[in-house]
Amino acid sequence: MQFKLPELGEGVHEGELVKWKVKVGDTIQYDQPLCEVMTDKATVEIPSAVQGKVAELHAQEGEMISVGQLMLTFQNTAADTAVVNKALASTPATPQNYGSGATTSSGATASSGFRPDTEIATRVLAAPSTRRLAREMGVELALLHGTGPHGRVMKEDLHAPAAGQGTGSKRPVGTPRVGTPTGAIPHGPLKIYPQGGEERVPLRGLRKKISEKMRLSKDNAAHFTYVEEADATQLVHLRTQAKEVAAKQGVKLTYLPFVMKAMVAALKEYPILNATLDEATQEIVYKYDYNIGLSIQTEDGLTAPVVKDVAHKSVLEIAREIQNLVDRARAKKLTMEDFHGSTITLTNAGSIGGLFATPIINFPEVAILGFNKIFRKPVVKTIQGREEIVIRDWTYFSISLDHRIVDGAIGAEFMKLFIQYIENPSLLLLQ
Repeated sequence: MQFKLPELGEGVHEGELVKWKVKVGDTIQYDQPLCEVMTDKATVEIPSAVQGKVAELHAQEGEMISVGQLMLTFQNTAADTAVVNKALASTPATPQNYGSGATTSSGATASSGFRPDTEIATRVLAAPSTRRLAREMGVELALLHGTGPHGRVMKEDLHAPAAGQGTGSKRPVGTPRVGTPTGAIPHGPLKIYPQGGEERVPLRGLRKKISEKMRLSKDNAAHFTYVEEADATQLVHLRTQAKEVAAKQGVKLTYLPFVMKAMVAALKEYPILNATLDEATQEIVYKYDYNIGLSIQTEDGLTAPVVKDVAHKSVLEIAREIQNLVDRARAKKLTMEDFHGSTITLTNAGSIGGLFATPIINFPEVAILGFNKIFRKPVVKTIQGREEIVIRDWTYFSISLDHRIVDGAIGAEFMKLFIQYIENPSLLLLQ
């Protein structure tokens, strides 16, 4: 019984085998993850549509593999082969974000040998989050009666009395496996590092993709960075007031939505920063949608999903969307659609520290704005005609631009206008 790489998405014909999740001799269960494959768009997890024992792995981690390429052989009887091939043909991969460890499986899988009374297993409809929860609970989805549309298995169905019957699970339904995260940060033993010597780690997966994109950006865009300081006192005050309102609606309000709204207000006056260069046609492509990519640090590396249509969303709507993207990025549940359509990127290192940085452009965009920490400092202010030293909330913004497209003077004028909105956030109400 052979497993070949299935379709990974429209227009995607190959990917990098990032990680095998099984080894020769393993007995694979229905819907168990087999491997992770990274394409140009996302990392996808390939689940097993069958139950069986792994006989041979035909590809190595770090290898580029094509759709339809033989990857794994199962031990099985010849009678099972037709069943399995039909099941695998209808099994899509689950898209995840760049750098994903890919923790969820596809929406449709089938099994062979798991239900002896059925020659061809039926297609099980369930959301990726439901499938993951089912695996953690030890519940077999194929044995459940889905109460959702078209028989879709819902999370509530996992807690039904029948969910624990016939699965072979020795744990009560709803009990997590030993070691399953429950929200608390695990405190394992201290990591012991060797003394001297060296260690070589293959460059693959997200880190390889980041390496390629950064090299592409540096090789093509003519980078220059402009830095400006800002008095963020009024912004801090406004956010403090709005934070309480947002909390009552279950929204975590950071400074990022205000920064994004200020970016859009300034971009409307300087649209060249919200553009790309089509090198094939030698055309500058102005974008009149304001879709801001947001750099998010995950345990696997940096990823940049997109907050779309910022111009037409309120601060709270943007905050809610950012919270959703951050949560899903760190849970490795972003999809390919989350990365589509970015026109400019915002990167934020303020929570870590540092005065400012020189961010690398997310090519083929022409601009990336860096938001840094806000801190208290004494500054000289003219109050009623007299210079006085006062304590203010202060910050720096740094913007990297493609000098092929954006002149230094234009970048500086954009920053001047942008800083006006940061220092006087009430002006955003006029937008």
